[in-house]
Amino acid sequence: MPPATQTGANTFGCLIDGWVYTGQRYDSDDKASYYPARNEDEKAIVSIDVRVDNNASISFNIIDPKEKDITIYSISEGASDDQTIYTDVIFKNENNQEEKLEDGIINITRFDLNNRIISGTFEGERIKEGRLDLKF
Repeated sequence: MPPATQTGANTFGCLIDGWVYTGQRYDSDDKASYYPARNEDEKAIVSIDVRVDNNASISFNIIDPKEKDITIYSISEGASDDQTIYTDVIFKNENNQEEKLEDGIINITRFDLNNRIISGTFEGERIKEGRLDLKF
């Protein structure tokens, strides 16, 4: 697993059902995409799509990203007001079969629009010890 950094190192890693999945080894251009809100009724989105094997990838959206301190929480209690959810998690395996995973919670430790960096840790029901430090 890559270290949990906040420098825009373009690293990504997590456990899914206990198996380690990391980015960067297969595609050095693993980057997030930022979509700002177009009006006050919308929320900004950071879209993540990382190749974790020659033919496998993990993708998800971070809704309304905001920098905050890491928060201790229990996934069974759901998200509190100071936590950001991630949604639409797709794990595409080496056979190109897509599997939708459960939504989870991400604690963003750096969200820097000037340097275009998003860093943080994330976790869900089957995803554990997730960490990312990506440029967008």
